Amino acid sequence: MEGRVLLECGECDLRTEIHGEIPEEYTRSFADAVAREGWVPRPGNGKLVCGKCLMKYVGHETVDDEEKVQGRRDPKEP
Repeated sequence: MEGRVLLECGECDLRTEIHGEIPEEYTRSFADAVAREGWVPRPGNGKLVCGKCLMKYVGHETVDDEEKVQGRRDPKEP
């Protein structure tokens, strides 16, 4: 059985078709797209986002909370 789906970035117009015989080719097609374009689940919802658009999130919680994660600031403080 062949599977086919269209990945669409939740932030830009990038689209990639995943297709192939299930499970091997289909899984490999998805893995290739992830390696090539950096597809990941979009923070905050179930949609996907490409790696380029994911970089827009740099500097939010990951940087702002670094002192809390490292134990240098109380996590209960804003």
